[in-house]
Amino acid sequence: MLHVTPDAEKRKNELDAVIFDMDGVLLDITGSIRVVNCLAVPFYLREVLGWPAPDDLLTSADIELFKHAGGFNDDWDLTYALVLHFLVKGHEHPDDNPATLNVLPPTLRRYTALIKERGGWLRAAEEICFEGLSRQDRLEIEAQYRKNIIRQVFQELLAGEHCQRLYGFPATLYKGRGLINNDKALLDLAKVPADKKLGVQTGRTYEEAMLGMEFTGLDKRIPETLVVTKRDGFHKPQPGGLALLAERLGFRNAIYIGDTLDDLRTVHNFNAAHSGIQFLSAQVLTGPAGAANESLFRSAGADVIAPDVNTVLDWLAS
Repeated sequence: MLHVTPDAEKRKNELDAVIFDMDGVLLDITGSIRVVNCLAVPFYLREVLGWPAPDDLLTSADIELFKHAGGFNDDWDLTYALVLHFLVKGHEHPDDNPATLNVLPPTLRRYTALIKERGGWLRAAEEICFEGLSRQDRLEIEAQYRKNIIRQVFQELLAGEHCQRLYGFPATLYKGRGLINNDKALLDLAKVPADKKLGVQTGRTYEEAMLGMEFTGLDKRIPETLVVTKRDGFHKPQPGGLALLAERLGFRNAIYIGDTLDDLRTVHNFNAAHSGIQFLSAQVLTGPAGAANESLFRSAGADVIAPDVNTVLDWLAS
């Protein structure tokens, strides 16, 4: 069901640009990135550190806790925060297996609540995990907290046979098929408006984003200079990515279509910092959490809430 605020309905005809998020908006990632979110942590604990960590250690609901905490649009940072959580608990309870550690305090729900209280982001997670540790305990944990290998695990699980193209190295830790092959296009290309300026802001790397653009067909409609990615140095909910697109496209009023609270916060942060250009926020329910996020988006002040990106484009065209 489409939810539109009266203000958004009033401003609809003033919009001259549409900016898309990618994951959960243009692409269904429930079988790809979200699966990697859950598998990368036990894979690292098991295959790199030798822990008896089962693949079902984490659920999609666990990942949503971090997305709601804020500052974890970057899935590498999210994975670091999760691994560190288990490393600290494992250091405190060396005789327990990871599945048991998962239910010992602090739970993931408490951990992410503490992160949110401190403003979100990986830095808050690291502060929480390292606080109160002796120098020796911290050194022992840091020896296992190898971000470069954690990131490599995530990349290899996601890319598989595409690892060389996406990251410049062949997969060595994981020999299976890349889960990125499970991406599903959500966008009906015929509904993309021809009379509006178009752009993309995504937390993907440049190479990941280009693959996604090809998959959706938007590579024929939007030049790569109008696709803001991780390499541009902006991390949602920081508004810099939208500001860069505003500069390059020269629009006056735009709508940003996202699927997470950080997408919505990005719009709010942009509008608070800019008076001449304003964004409407459209939140779709095709992210991994699905319709469960609708009440969150309403309470957080979304201008438009829709079942999917195509419904938003139909509303714009109506």
